[in-house]
Amino acid sequence: MFRIAIVGRPNSGKSTLFNKLIRESKATTFELPGTTRDYIYGEGTVFDKKTSFLDTGGISFDAKTDISKKINLQVEIAIDMSDLIIFLIDGSYNNITDEDRKIAKLLHKKKKEVILALNKCDIKDSCSETYLYLELGFGEPIKISSLKNIGLENLLNEIYKRIPEEKEVTFFEKNLPKIAIIGKPNTGKSTLLNSILGYERSIVSKEPGTTRDVIEHIVKFKDKEYFFLDTPGIKKGLLKDLDFYISLRALKALKESDIVLFLISCDNISRTDEHLMSLLLKNRKSGIIIINKLDLIKEDLDKILNEISYRLNEILFYPQVMISALKKINLNLIFKLIDIVYENINKNISENKLKESIYKIINNHSPPKKGKKDLKIYDIKELSKNPRLIEIVVNDKEFFKKDYIRYIINKIREEYKLKGVFIDFIIREKERWT
Repeated sequence: MFRIAIVGRPNSGKSTLFNKLIRESKATTFELPGTTRDYIYGEGTVFDKKTSFLDTGGISFDAKTDISKKINLQVEIAIDMSDLIIFLIDGSYNNITDEDRKIAKLLHKKKKEVILALNKCDIKDSCSETYLYLELGFGEPIKISSLKNIGLENLLNEIYKRIPEEKEVTFFEKNLPKIAIIGKPNTGKSTLLNSILGYERSIVSKEPGTTRDVIEHIVKFKDKEYFFLDTPGIKKGLLKDLDFYISLRALKALKESDIVLFLISCDNISRTDEHLMSLLLKNRKSGIIIINKLDLIKEDLDKILNEISYRLNEILFYPQVMISALKKINLNLIFKLIDIVYENINKNISENKLKESIYKIINNHSPPKKGKKDLKIYDIKELSKNPRLIEIVVNDKEFFKKDYIRYIINKIREEYKLKGVFIDFIIREKERWT
């Protein structure tokens, strides 16, 4: 697919422009320099041509921090992956900074086709001296305000001209398994994805929370393709504005996924992991428990596994695997389990067979009577596969207490080998006509 990267200094409005171009909010838009730290993939349509966009972190050549160096590396990867670059400059200053000149030099070195755009032109007296920007070597800049939708049609017209007909290809296959990597900050989510990909797709740093957006990527393993979502670490408790915004992104990815890889760190299992477990249950997610940092285990392994079983007892129907994302230990087993769980999700069970199984389970272990009333079942049907929701129409819902429902679910999972699949019952009373 034809790829377009948006690059520029921090706080030049790249994410706002990105959101407008793909017509869907995917990258975090927040008034804080450097908010988009990784490059974010999104699909969009430029008139009748489909294309993809990459929103990148802000380049800062003056910054000496490790995270800034990694951001710059990410931007270079995004530029290398792209067919066209939108070089976005904050036009409200009416001058060219040294950073802008260095970015222009980098783009010329990469020999990429570039559209120069001046943003924030809705501000009074901004973008008035466009001739200044000719020195950058990309021709006359296009004046826009991504926030106020000013000049975007001119920009889209210019993009449209640059997309060759032969580059019109379909979007990524939507029927690929969608895998979300979920975990608290600093459990190794981005390291895992980078190890799977073979290069630094997400920023990895000792600073917790260095993935701020949902990073999407197609992963190919043994001739099979998977759609991976690397998410920000979800925090527990009172969140600051940015943390709250980031957590919303992670939850959106969780909701859209088919399978969740619930990543926990074997050296730090905490209440936050239990909090995330409750989110998985609330959202009825099928999944796999990935126990990371196997290389750091110094204490008794049984003790760690017992603590996991104790804290995460409600999702022990998830298969488990111990890995080291950093040392690339057991990564192949993750894909084996993904294939198993995805096959279980899509397993067909005939309605008659399902009814027969549930009747048999209930007859073998009936709920207690309610006074003189016996349980009557009028109908059983499967409503969906992922989550696997089963509706049972009865004479009285009070027969189905929480523990009894869990008992039936465990029996169904065992009989049909539905390891990793979220199963739930919807108990409905038969309508009484008066």
